[in-house]
Amino acid sequence: MGPRRGNTVSSCSYQWALFVDWCSAADVEALPASPITLSEFLAENPAGDAVQRRRVSAINRAHLDAGQPAPGRATSVRIALDSARSDRTLRRAEQYQVISAGLPTFGSTAALFGRRDAVLLVLAGAGLSHRAIAGLDRTDITIGGDSVWIEGRHRIRIVPNCATDFEPATIWHRWHTVLQFSERYPSTTLLAEHLQRNTFPDMSGLPQRRGPVAVPIDRWGHLPLPVTAMTAAEVGAVTARHRTGVSPLHTPRRLIVRPSDGFEPSGPIAAPEPTSTELDSGYYRSGVEARRRAHTALADVPDMVDDVEDRIEQLLERTLQLLDSSASGGST
Repeated sequence: MGPRRGNTVSSCSYQWALFVDWCSAADVEALPASPITLSEFLAENPAGDAVQRRRVSAINRAHLDAGQPAPGRATSVRIALDSARSDRTLRRAEQYQVISAGLPTFGSTAALFGRRDAVLLVLAGAGLSHRAIAGLDRTDITIGGDSVWIEGRHRIRIVPNCATDFEPATIWHRWHTVLQFSERYPSTTLLAEHLQRNTFPDMSGLPQRRGPVAVPIDRWGHLPLPVTAMTAAEVGAVTARHRTGVSPLHTPRRLIVRPSDGFEPSGPIAAPEPTSTELDSGYYRSGVEARRRAHTALADVPDMVDDVEDRIEQLLERTLQLLDSSASGGST
């Protein structure tokens, strides 16, 4: 064990010294180094995947020992390190782009799922893991021209694809509009009306607020109150269903037609519903409070699921470390 550990330490020292020398020649800071600096270093010093991984590992270790964030943990860098994974990511991205372009965006409750699922597919196609998507915040996503930027530790740019009619900025704007509208007007009926006719008000001037990107939707089109994030397992289930072509069919809500808006439905007119009884003024407040109590009572369930997922993630990470060690002859 002694010689092996000594070889590992020596390798890390050599890789770190190589990076420091390159940064000195390039007149950039080695500590702390940005993910962009690391990417440029790897591009100008080509090597096999195993060697590049060892370089990133050594640079990350030097940063962590100095109390600095590890630049090699950015998702974009991790994808670039493995050429095989990069190729798979490109193929999967095109597949997900085609699927997302065909999802409904207005007209029925299915459009609500379509807007959300399109964003989940775009993020998965960009290389983000299900756990990363579940933990993504709205403030991490920005639009620059026709492209979408995933900031934070990911630093990924998603660009349009003319071959598949893929417009990431439009796809994100549609779902972000739903999130903003639901936050400002927490009414499922009102949301359904605007989805039916695609008549959302302009909310570009509203302040950007924090909140999960991946939000669960129940079968009736209700978003959770208060807003919660989907789990990694739920994100994976949604993308898997679309990838395999077995995405669920959503029962459309009854068409909402008001005599004064001049809207003429293209389909058959739904039969009128029976006259409902008069509700007291506290009906809606009682309903909201009941949903809030239910959310509080079930608050421990997501934590239990997350704990199981964390254990699975740790086992997978350990397996990958063992495979990397085996492929590189025991050195890291």
